[in-house]
Amino acid sequence: MILALSTICFATSMLQDTTPAIELVEPSLQWTRRAEGENLVSLELVSRRYEVEGKPDLWLVGVAHIADGSFYEEIAALLDEMDIVLYESVRPTGSRPPSGVTEEEKVASTKLSLEFVADIAKRASEESELIPESLEDIFADALLLDRRLAGWVEDASVDAWGRPFALQVNEEQMSITLWSFGSDGAVGGKGSGADLTSTRVLDILTEEELLEEEELMEAGIFLDDDSVDKEEEESKGVQAELADALNLEFQLESLPYEDPNWFCSDLTIGEVEAKLVERGADPSLLDSLTGESFVSKFAVGMMKVIPMLDKLTGGGFSETARLLMIEVLSAPSMGEMLEGFDPELSQVIIIDRNTEVLRDIASTIAVADEISTIGVLYGAGHMEDLSSRLFELFGYLPAEDRWFSTMKVDPRKSMLDEKYMRQMRVMMQIQLKNASKNETKDTDGKQSKE
Repeated sequence: MILALSTICFATSMLQDTTPAIELVEPSLQWTRRAEGENLVSLELVSRRYEVEGKPDLWLVGVAHIADGSFYEEIAALLDEMDIVLYESVRPTGSRPPSGVTEEEKVASTKLSLEFVADIAKRASEESELIPESLEDIFADALLLDRRLAGWVEDASVDAWGRPFALQVNEEQMSITLWSFGSDGAVGGKGSGADLTSTRVLDILTEEELLEEEELMEAGIFLDDDSVDKEEEESKGVQAELADALNLEFQLESLPYEDPNWFCSDLTIGEVEAKLVERGADPSLLDSLTGESFVSKFAVGMMKVIPMLDKLTGGGFSETARLLMIEVLSAPSMGEMLEGFDPELSQVIIIDRNTEVLRDIASTIAVADEISTIGVLYGAGHMEDLSSRLFELFGYLPAEDRWFSTMKVDPRKSMLDEKYMRQMRVMMQIQLKNASKNETKDTDGKQSKE
């Protein structure tokens, strides 16, 4: 979405000849800001400490999906001071610990987790080219795929009746099967006591095939790696591709999500889809966030052209893209503009997900005898709502700010001069006002129908 906005802004700014005078909108509490120095423009995010008597200090730590490596180093150092970190990440369906009130709910939840753990076990096994011998092997190998996965897999690998999954390996068929023995914990059974299983066939080389490959390599014959390269490309998301194209780092590869005091505090993909339907939004909107939509895939393809364009422009293209991102992300009331484009999506992506974080904060405070600091690692768009609700629910008030630079640009290397950048800022403010008007019309229309 940010890439699309940047592209629109770039194209429109080239067509603007006049700069209409409009009033800029300033947020009550800044979460992002555009900073300028000598031949330097940067986007800064704030980490804000909150306090209230009798409760742990709480930090709202703003994070960017892509940034300079130094930004993630500074954020990691700050979070290293926290007793517990609650982080943003819409997690896969089935990655929560299985649970339920009724036996039917427990069975359904356990089935989802079996499928999730089996999928990760297959992917990790094929990545490492090793067959897991225990659940612990799966936990360890999951780190090869994603720093968050080990914790999620461990969470999900205990069934709704409190018993760890059992792992069965069939080396002849190159398959693994995960078992839950149901409510009775015994082989067989009926109803909720029936066994639940999930099997995956592993696509990895046998010892004989590995020896054959080594012999071919010794003879100077190398197997075609095109399919492997293609899989690696397809596994990358829009944000990771953008980071590569702009010589930045990707959040998920730069922060220590595997640390034992880091916990995912977010909805699952299935929960987000359900809430989108509940609020009357199109669930396919989720594809644009996960990188599965055609537009997202097209954007990934376009990003691959950036290095070539950089060579032609002496680095000017990537510097321009960075500068556009800084302008878009530092725009006042950016969240309001996005809400105006699709209020139902904004309700789910911001409000509903924040509600999940606030539940976890409440649970943490309830057992906070040995906890003095809580860190909440979320995108800046979530922070205004979180801040106000922290006060309403717990009485937290802001006490300290620390600003960190996410990315820096030398505007002299950009393909846009200050005139065009000024026009683009104005255009974004016009978009903000139009979005606000559309939202008001939609609200009035709904009220009149009611």
